[in-house]
Amino acid sequence: MSDIKLNVVRTTKDKIFDIVFLVLTLTIWGIIIWLISRAPDIVPTHFGPSGKPDAYGSPTFILIPSTIMTVAAVFVAFSIYLPIASVNLPFYKGSGNAQQKKLGILLSRIIALFVLGLMLFIAIYTLGMKNHESVMPILIIVGLMIGVSLVFTIMMYRAKK
Repeated sequence: MSDIKLNVVRTTKDKIFDIVFLVLTLTIWGIIIWLISRAPDIVPTHFGPSGKPDAYGSPTFILIPSTIMTVAAVFVAFSIYLPIASVNLPFYKGSGNAQQKKLGILLSRIIALFVLGLMLFIAIYTLGMKNHESVMPILIIVGLMIGVSLVFTIMMYRAKK
């Protein structure tokens, strides 16, 4: 087994994804700002395991987790272009190498989109909903992120040759 570095060159498809990702990020931020402007003065800022609010505060509090999640999503989406290895998996010399690279890039992009979706859902759940009865939607999103990551990791492992 030999670790090799893979350079990722932006194709037209990659540029389109990058533009769509940035437009989606800005759109979600627009929705969050709109939700903040419509929210009451006091909103839930933390939820217990049952999904019921257990802390309250200003609607602008949502800016902190939203900023952190935006930075994480942008890093995951664009880390594939960094000169260092962005996917910490051994890439093997051989025909499976290109397939591993494609799967790693696709996984990074899917996870980045999931993080944006989770950010939007948390903002809507906190600022836009009257009833906070269940955390099930958040658990579903996080479960899907973990499941997709596992599936792609297995696919990348099987692609080595």
